[in-house]
Amino acid sequence: MKNTIKFIVLICMSYSFWACSNEDVVIRYPSSTPSIDTAIVAESVITYGESINLHVGVSDKVAPLSTLTVKVVVNNEVVISEVIRTKGNHASIKRTYGIPFVANRPDNAPVKIYITSTNVSGIEKDLIVSTTIAKRPPIPDLYIVPDFGQGGSAKLILTDAANYIYKVTGLQYSTSFKYKLATKLDKFKRIDWTGMVFGLVDVATGKIGLIDQTGSSINATDGTLVGISEFTFDALQFTSKLGGKLLEPVTTLDINLDLPALVMSAKNFRGGNVYFGENVVVTFTGITTDLANSLSPDYFQKTGTNTAKFLGKTGLYKAYFLIEANYLYIEQQPEALYPEALWICGTGFGRPSTPYMKTSSWNWNSPLDYIACRLVSPGIYQATMYCKNTPNTGTGKYGGLDFKFFHKRGWWDGHEEWASKYTVSAPFLGPAETNGNVNVLSAAVVEGVYRFTLNQNNMTINAVKIP
Repeated sequence: MKNTIKFIVLICMSYSFWACSNEDVVIRYPSSTPSIDTAIVAESVITYGESINLHVGVSDKVAPLSTLTVKVVVNNEVVISEVIRTKGNHASIKRTYGIPFVANRPDNAPVKIYITSTNVSGIEKDLIVSTTIAKRPPIPDLYIVPDFGQGGSAKLILTDAANYIYKVTGLQYSTSFKYKLATKLDKFKRIDWTGMVFGLVDVATGKIGLIDQTGSSINATDGTLVGISEFTFDALQFTSKLGGKLLEPVTTLDINLDLPALVMSAKNFRGGNVYFGENVVVTFTGITTDLANSLSPDYFQKTGTNTAKFLGKTGLYKAYFLIEANYLYIEQQPEALYPEALWICGTGFGRPSTPYMKTSSWNWNSPLDYIACRLVSPGIYQATMYCKNTPNTGTGKYGGLDFKFFHKRGWWDGHEEWASKYTVSAPFLGPAETNGNVNVLSAAVVEGVYRFTLNQNNMTINAVKIP
């Protein structure tokens, strides 16, 4: 017991000695403020794409220096940000910074250098240097150059010099092509890479910027046009605009003449792109059964024996007519994304018309595998479908009716609507343990046509059975 007490006392004395010793090596300096003695940018005028040379000298007579922070700002945007380690009481820093030519770069814009010197006590000294003006590179000529086989090059005309707007008319491009913009062409009317070339610099956002020969072309697509005959480029914002004759919504649709034959999932369809107009009445030819049983109730309201009003938003849609069922599937374009589109995939559901057919696997091969919801209003999506639950023959808690809302047509992990976050109306469930799927209990008797409304405004998934 005595030895234990001695050991504890020895530890306490050792800790006390260490703490006192550690405190003794902490150096405390009198309060002082760093001085920025020199802050010079060698260039008074540059062109975007060129560099500036910065020389900064800092000192502190009392406390050692710690860091030097440099921020280069153009048009209220931070172009470069760097933290430089400084030691001792004096430091001389020289840096070269490139000022890129990107979107939103006005002519004769000041290049502002924000400098902050900090000493080891954490005291700062700030300074702003604004002695350099950045000018836009001249663009006397600008050409649109489609990718090989997609059309000939054409020269744009500067139509609004104050806003750097270039435009060309009289084009004969298709409604979908790829292109680059060049300031120089060679004698074969191909891109001369000694000049500036604009292309796609961010695939995810469609951002346009300067590229080299390894850069990507820009995508141009507008399915609402008959063809692209006009092109406008904003050389300040780096944005483009397509123009041409607008498609007019169809007022007649002949299934056999207007929709080419095709085969999907070993089934015979007729299908293609159709431009429908909101509230436009369409006269159908080639549908041999009752129109109400052959059209999606989400997208059409029957108005006569062979006429129906389109309920969706005006635009280009995919129309797939399943011949054996006399049914016209309507959906957005395959690349349509949330929030403009919402898709349902899973098992135990199908089109809301006879002869009923339900999905048996999670797939995206044809309209037989999924349902396209209609965007009714912001945050509200609707889908009407036949549902039939199959009890689980094993020990599973939930039955064969099992589906989920997706943000695109196809697999895209993480971009889904989790039913567990919604209040789901009976007999349907949105249990958390099923990864956001809509289900019913295994033994539940569920069969019939239901209209589902996913409402993000009040976070509900409402299901109403249609007689």
